[in-house]
Amino acid sequence: MLDEKDVLEAVRRRIEKRGEVSKLGLPDRAKITWHSLLEGEIVRSIETRTQEEQKHYGPIDLSDRPEYDSLDRYSVALPKDLTTTQTLTLVRRGSVTERSCDCSNGKTACPRCQGRGDLSCDPLTACTACRGIDSCLACDGTGTRNHNNPDGQQPADERATCRQCGAPHAACPTCHGRGRTLCPTCDGHGIRDCPDCHRAGTVPHQRCKGTGRTVTWIQGTINRRPLIEKIKLPKAGVPYLAWEGARESGNWHRVHLTHKDTLLVDLTDGFRDLVQPHLAPREGEIARQGTLKHLRLARVETPQHPHRVYYVVPTVTSPRVIVLPSRHRTWQIAAATLGAVLVLFFLLRLVS
Repeated sequence: MLDEKDVLEAVRRRIEKRGEVSKLGLPDRAKITWHSLLEGEIVRSIETRTQEEQKHYGPIDLSDRPEYDSLDRYSVALPKDLTTTQTLTLVRRGSVTERSCDCSNGKTACPRCQGRGDLSCDPLTACTACRGIDSCLACDGTGTRNHNNPDGQQPADERATCRQCGAPHAACPTCHGRGRTLCPTCDGHGIRDCPDCHRAGTVPHQRCKGTGRTVTWIQGTINRRPLIEKIKLPKAGVPYLAWEGARESGNWHRVHLTHKDTLLVDLTDGFRDLVQPHLAPREGEIARQGTLKHLRLARVETPQHPHRVYYVVPTVTSPRVIVLPSRHRTWQIAAATLGAVLVLFFLLRLVS
């Protein structure tokens, strides 16, 4: 684990490597801020138990489902893999009831045709061509001529001889003056099949869905689902490049915890304060496992280098120093960049 002496020595070596010792001097007075980094995830298995009445139409085999007396006291082994979803369906002991329906065979008389299997139908229907309005230009479909128009004035190419009054070239060619045609559904017989029962006279009984029996029972369901919490702390205060440097080469301390474990006594207070709030059990939690890693990072500021911040990362060998511009320097660079963009914009406007 790094101490202040190791941190200052690493920063001195970095400054010497840049060849700036004579110009800027070594960081004799430095402000060191420690950051405890924590990354990983905690996986919880959250369990819910519910029970409700179930109804099935027809026979059903429930013998393969476990029985229970009290759902809350029913014991189930903890899942081996907390990342998977598990659902267990049970039957409350003594709750299965099978009933025969009063229809006995699952059929009931068709209410539409009253069990006959057919329906009355008008054997004739209005002509689709003339709609009964101009079925015959001579008799209007009555059979008695009431128009004395000469035959030459009739639309001979479109009309036929009327079978009601006999006038040539006067009747609708579809109904021949009658104004109605045979019903296409019953072919003029006056009876058609019932569309609900298809001439059977019976339909499935709605109460039992045509099965003739029903089965009811109390079903208990134990559902376990994973709840995964990603952790990256602190959420602010450490720049992205410092985080990436720590991930690439940092000497992280790794910890694996379950719901039975407590934090190790030799952990630093910084890490303990970060991870402790995430170990509180959630509602319905039956098991937990956490895979975490933590690292102590040093942030160094020196009065000799006001525009730089040094981040010192502990590695397996020697500490790694990451040099980043200070916040003030970052604002200066951003302001200069914005100024250059504005100047370029105005120059382009002048040219155009």
